[in-house]
Amino acid sequence: MTIVVWGPGYGSAPPPSPQMGQDPFAEAERDTRAMVAAAWWPSAPPQQRHHAIGGRMLALPDGTWWLFGAWARWYRLHPSDGQWYLCPPPRTPAVRMAGRPAQQAPGQAPNLPPHVVPAGPDFSYDPPGGLTFVGHGFATDVSSRVRSTVESAAALPAPEYPHWWPEFAAGAPSTVVAAWGVMLWCASAPVFDSRLDPQMLDLWKPYRAKPLPDVDGPRWLTPPALETLVGLYAERLRASRVDAAVVVLRTMWAVASALRDDVRYQARADALLAILGTTLANPTVDYGALPYGDQAIVQQWLTRCPPNLVPALRNESSPGDNFRHAFYTLSELIAGLSGDPADPAYIEPRLVAAALLAADLDVVRKDMVGNIVPWLDPEIRYTVQAVSEQKGHPLRRLWPQDMRLPEPLRSAAGSGSGAESLLAAMYEVDLAWCRLGGMPARPRGFPVPTAIIAGIIGRGRARATAVTPTVTPPPNPAPSPMVGMQSQPGVAPGASPRPQGAPSEPDRPFVQPPAQPRREDGPGAAVPPSEAPYEPPSPPVPGQGQGAAFAASAPPPPAGDDGDDQNAAPPYTELGFQ
Repeated sequence: MTIVVWGPGYGSAPPPSPQMGQDPFAEAERDTRAMVAAAWWPSAPPQQRHHAIGGRMLALPDGTWWLFGAWARWYRLHPSDGQWYLCPPPRTPAVRMAGRPAQQAPGQAPNLPPHVVPAGPDFSYDPPGGLTFVGHGFATDVSSRVRSTVESAAALPAPEYPHWWPEFAAGAPSTVVAAWGVMLWCASAPVFDSRLDPQMLDLWKPYRAKPLPDVDGPRWLTPPALETLVGLYAERLRASRVDAAVVVLRTMWAVASALRDDVRYQARADALLAILGTTLANPTVDYGALPYGDQAIVQQWLTRCPPNLVPALRNESSPGDNFRHAFYTLSELIAGLSGDPADPAYIEPRLVAAALLAADLDVVRKDMVGNIVPWLDPEIRYTVQAVSEQKGHPLRRLWPQDMRLPEPLRSAAGSGSGAESLLAAMYEVDLAWCRLGGMPARPRGFPVPTAIIAGIIGRGRARATAVTPTVTPPPNPAPSPMVGMQSQPGVAPGASPRPQGAPSEPDRPFVQPPAQPRREDGPGAAVPPSEAPYEPPSPPVPGQGQGAAFAASAPPPPAGDDGDDQNAAPPYTELGFQ
C-alpha cells in the first residue's frame, strides 16, 4: 500500500523509519508530536492531516494496530471488532520492539476515523496531575478569599435568590449554594479529609440544612453536574431578574477565581472562568436557549470554552469519553508503580487498571458492568468482565484485601504523593462510571480508593466513614440526548449534529461512540450511528432533567444474549483469554 502525503509532508519530523534497536512506539510518539507542532498542521485540510498521521501507524504481530493520535494519546484497533479505541500503549519491551510501521506491515493498513486525528490544540492541553484534598490543606489566601465570597453571598436577601437544593436551608440565598457547587464542580477528585474541614467545607456550615456527618475520616463527595449550577442562573433569567442572574454569575466567577490558585482546582476553574467571562459580557445571551431547558444552556456554555481547555469539560460534554480518558490516565499512573517491564512477571498497567475497575464495580454495582465496559477497548472490556465473573481469575489477586492494596502497588504507592495521585486517578474513574450510570458517588467510598487512602491516613480513619450513616445525594440531571455525540460541544439547541463520518474540526476532535453491535451480527443488529436517521428532540420544559437519570449517556449493552455467545471467542489478551 502506498501512503500518500499531501502538502508539506511531515513538517519538521523525519519519515517514519525506526532504526534498528530503537523503540518504535517512542519513535512514533516523538515524530507525531513534532509533526503536530509544525506551523502548517493546524491550518492543514483534514484530508492532508489524515494522510500524514496515517504514516505513523504501527502494527503488532497479534493483528492490532496502534496510533499516537488525538489528545496526545494512543489508540488501538483490535481485530475483534475493527474499531479504533483509546488504549494505553504496551510497556513490555519485547512487545514494543515488535511494532512495525504501516509501510512495512503485511496487509492493508486500516482506515483512520476522524476521532483519532490530532487537531492541534488538543496536543497543547497539559493539565496538572490529579490530586485529592487529603494530606495537604488549603493556602490561607485561598481559604480567605472563598470565605469572603461566601459571606458576601450569604448577605443577599434569600427571597430574591431562591434555590431548590435540599442540602441547604431555605433561608440561604442561591448564591451561597452556587458557591458550594462551584467549589465541588471544579474539583476533579473531591475526596476531603474531615480534619481539614475548617479550611474549606466548614465555610458553608452555617447555611446547611443538615451538617455533614460527624466523622474522623475521608469525605467522598460528588461534584454536581454543570446543569445544576446553570439552573440557579437560569431561574433568575426566567423570572426576568437579569440583575440577580448577573450576581449569581459573579459569585461563581469569584469562587472559581479564588480556587484556581490551588493546583487541584486549576484545570476546571480555568474552563469555568472562560465560560463565565463570556457570559458576563452579555448576560442575556442565553435567552434564546431558555425555552429548551437548562441542558440547552449548558450546551451553549460548553461552546464558550477555549479549545485548549475543552478536555476539562469532558464529564459534561460526553460522560462516556470522560470515562475512557479517566481509565487511560489511571493506566498511565499505574505504569510508574508496576515495576520493571522487563520482569517476566510484569503485568501491563492497562490490565492492572482493568482489575482495579472490576474490584470497585463488583462491590458497588456489578449489574452495571455490561453498560459501562462497551466504552473501552475490547481487550480491556473482556478483561473487566472476566475478572468480575471468574472467581479464580489470576488478576483478582490485585484486588484490595482488608483495606490494603496488594504488592507491588502498596509499596510503590507508599503514603506520599504517589498514593495521593493514585487515589485521585482511581476516584476519577469511579466518578466517571457513576456519572455514566446516572448515579452519585458512593458516600462510603469505593474499595480501591478506600484501600489507597487507608495507606495515607490509616485504616482506622479510613474505616470510620464506612460505618458512619451518610446522606446519599440525588442523582445528577440527565444530559440532552445529544450529549456524547461527536459534535458536542458546539451544536445549537435542538439542531441536528454532523454525521459520524464528518471530519473533526481544527479545534474540536469529536467523540467516539461506544461499541455497537455490527451489521453482520444478525438481522437485529443496530444501525451504525453514521447511518441512523437523527430526529431532533422536542423542546423540553424549563428545568427538565433536574431529577432524571443519565439514561441517555449509558452505552448499549454488548450485542447478543449470554446464551448466544457459546461459539463467540473473546479477543486475544496477554493472559490468554480465548
